[in-house]
Amino acid sequence: MNADKKLNALREKLLKEETFLMQRPHYELMDTLKKTELYKCFLQMPKPAVHHTHLTGACDIKFLVELTYYDFVYYS
Repeated sequence: MNADKKLNALREKLLKEETFLMQRPHYELMDTLKKTELYKCFLQMPKPAVHHTHLTGACDIKFLVELTYYDFVYYS
């Protein structure tokens, strides 16, 4: 089984087990995600590209709202 098929199979398994995965903020799921086989596979893979996360998925919305009170912060 090639890597793409294995990763897709692990992804599909995870999505079936955690049905609301795509609707919850990343920071809330981090402990759960780190325990999955998919995460363990990613840790073993080389990093050929820049990995990133979007700010709105990585932090609490209250924090983002608080940032808007500063004159030097622009958020769209």
